[in-house]
Formats: sequence, C-alpha cells, structure tokens
Amino acid sequence: MRLLETAKFKKQREKLRSDLERQALKKAVSEVMENPLAGKKLKGELSPFRSLRFSAGSLSQRLIYQHESDAIILISFGPRQGIYKS
Repeated sequence: MRLLETAKFKKQREKLRSDLERQALKKAVSEVMENPLAGKKLKGELSPFRSLRFSAGSLSQRLIYQHESDAIILISFGPRQGIYKS
C-alpha cells in the first residue's frame, strides 16, 4: 500500500519541533498503515475522509486521511479546533 501526503500535510509535518509530537504522529501513521479503517468515517462534505485520534503528550490530536484501494493519502493533522476547516 502506498502512503501519500498532501502539500498541506507535508508543511505541517515539517513545522513540528518536538520529538514527542513527531513520534506521536509517526505512531498514528503506522496505525493507519496497519489498519486503514482504524479512523472514524467523517460525514457530510468530509465523507471521503477518516479521522484518527492520537495524543502527543497531553495534547489531543486528529489525523485526517483518505483511504483508497491502493493508497492512503494523509490530508492534515492537529487539534480538533479548526482541523476540519480547509
């Protein structure tokens, strides 16, 4: 299975400064690779996407991704507030 990331996701990932946040994100991505249906299916206009909750220390985060037949596309990540807005 291929792992792709959007430009927005790449930019967010490159801005991470804390090793704790990097490790938490890496673990969440690994979980999605092992089980693409692990995240909650979103509704409405966001229905093509899934959201997986993960934590970086005391911070609760969401990983937004899309599962296609042969690929997982990483869309965005961050705290719940504002994550679902483009």
